[in-house]
Amino acid sequence: MTDGKRRGATADAEAGANAAALNDLCATAGDAGRPVPAPFPRPAALAVAALLAVGIGLGVLVLAVVRSPVLLVLALVLSAAVSAFLLWNAAAAASGRVLRRFVDGLPASSLRAAADGQLVKITGLVSCGDISLISSYEKVENCVYTSTLLRKCGRWGSEVANPKNNCSRWKLTHAERFAADFYITDAKSGKRALVKAGYHTKVVPLIDENVLVTTSRSTDLSSTLKCWLQERNLSSEEAQLIRLEEG
Repeated sequence: MTDGKRRGATADAEAGANAAALNDLCATAGDAGRPVPAPFPRPAALAVAALLAVGIGLGVLVLAVVRSPVLLVLALVLSAAVSAFLLWNAAAAASGRVLRRFVDGLPASSLRAAADGQLVKITGLVSCGDISLISSYEKVENCVYTSTLLRKCGRWGSEVANPKNNCSRWKLTHAERFAADFYITDAKSGKRALVKAGYHTKVVPLIDENVLVTTSRSTDLSSTLKCWLQERNLSSEEAQLIRLEEG
């Protein structure tokens, strides 16, 4: 009996150590409540807005005194161009396109020639470290990063445009996203390096999840989905629209 208790305590200790070594990234799951960082510093945006307002004011003054609309037209055109640029950058930052474009534009580096503190982009074969992850829904093993997102319909669209699934906005209601330390073998140099992505490290996920399940009003939930929802004390009502994504 003592040996059984000892083995159980050892297993619990190992499970606790593995959980403590994982990096919980649920806060990075899109609209899970994390504010999107501004693409420009707020003081800089306010300074640009003030300069544009001064330019428009001067244009109005010149128009009233000299009867020349040239300066006002130039100020309005410049204001429209700057506003469009700022809005485009804000939308790109919110969707993550800027960071993706930056990473895609970086040339692949070689670990053999990399220096300490240098920003490098390494491509190659990835293998698990001391801990391997299992995806939450499909139970895929030997993962270094897993992300499972449950979304429910937050806004209804037109039934005429899409009679089967007329949800126009999906609201994130549950997220399971974790990362662990892993090894990568550099494709250029063949060197193998440990990548610290586990607990107490900053990780920015750029992996898109695949849509596994999308229900409609007339769809019965599968037994697998029902079981997955019940294990997490989530509602499994048949009438609601559900989208499950995993990557």
